[in-house]
Amino acid sequence: MTALPPAVVGARLRMAREAAGMTLGTLAVRTSWSKSALGHFETGRRNPPAAVITFYEELFGHLAADPVTSMAAVGRADVDRRSFLTTATYSMALSATALALPKEAVARIVGLNDSHVVGMPEVEAVRAVTDAFLRFDEVRGGGMGRTAVAEFLATDVATLLRSRFADPTVRTAAFSAAAELAYIAGFKAHDAGADQVGQRYYLKALGLVEHAQVPGQDAWILRILALQGADINKATFSPALAEAALNRGRGHLGPDATALLMIAAARCYAETGRRSEALAALRAAEPYMSTELTSEQPRWISMWAPNKAILVDQAAKTFLTLGDQANAVVHYELAASMWNKQTHARVWALSTAQAGRLQWKRGDYVTAVNTWRPALPILHSIDSTRTAKALTAVRRTAPELFAGTAAGSLPQL
Repeated sequence: MTALPPAVVGARLRMAREAAGMTLGTLAVRTSWSKSALGHFETGRRNPPAAVITFYEELFGHLAADPVTSMAAVGRADVDRRSFLTTATYSMALSATALALPKEAVARIVGLNDSHVVGMPEVEAVRAVTDAFLRFDEVRGGGMGRTAVAEFLATDVATLLRSRFADPTVRTAAFSAAAELAYIAGFKAHDAGADQVGQRYYLKALGLVEHAQVPGQDAWILRILALQGADINKATFSPALAEAALNRGRGHLGPDATALLMIAAARCYAETGRRSEALAALRAAEPYMSTELTSEQPRWISMWAPNKAILVDQAAKTFLTLGDQANAVVHYELAASMWNKQTHARVWALSTAQAGRLQWKRGDYVTAVNTWRPALPILHSIDSTRTAKALTAVRRTAPELFAGTAAGSLPQL
């Protein structure tokens, strides 16, 4: 197996130190490495030697090594721990966000303790709750239900992972399911504009997957870490992360899933000015740029990519970064046509809004207005930093449409 990129290793070191409440300066006093050197290791600018990793593990112990303890710590740091699934406070929080969790799944998870023997029914219950959180996130945004996800991860799921497992297969499935939930927590944080928190969740998901040892799932998480850097204009380490994803996925994933990793690499190359490599990766992914899946996807991919829309959407972003607006608008339009706006309202509206912006910039004003008309109300209704930014971008692209419209209001198109 290929080694993890220095950016991932460094981020894990930083998280362990921060979880212990220690500054870089204080840490440097305890070792021969300078504060500057430790900072370079933690940011991934230098590959930390084995001695540094051992030093962190010895000093911070379980915070550096145990994925369950560190996952729970991230969840509790994200939001205050309020309660378990059965408490009135928790139920009220869910009702306030209109999130209805599957009752049978919740009932199976409630009451677990360290002495419980976990079987596949408990794992399937975690997956059912995870699916409910994801469905809710797709239509209401990262700002809604985030507390509930963090609580569930830090309490009930952590308890499940500390329990005894019926057999090794159940243990693998449990850690994989926990990684799926941590991934959702990371994406919700990213969507809400809390990108550092999002990165912490993604890294915890990666740690859980390493314990699960599910081939290829680590590649999927490395992919989102790479794309997050591209999304927030901090793509320095994104190509290395994308390449690591491709290496980890090789031989474990089918053609459609591999294409998702290839297009992620294409975008990361484009975002860092590596044009020829971006075009080569685009060409490699092009044969899979159809509307229908041709190979079976693992659950942890299919829950995010039920069709080829994500592949097409990332291609559109890559073309846009490369300055090819003609291809970008074609792919944004195609991606929007592939998403179901009832079940995937946020991503449908984001793709549609971007297609409209490019149509407007190309002088196709009538088409742009028609494209925006159904999308703007959805963008306005979702609790998401990304949808808010998309609305602001539309306003800046076509300010004349918003003339006389109060801030926070939508024009009559």
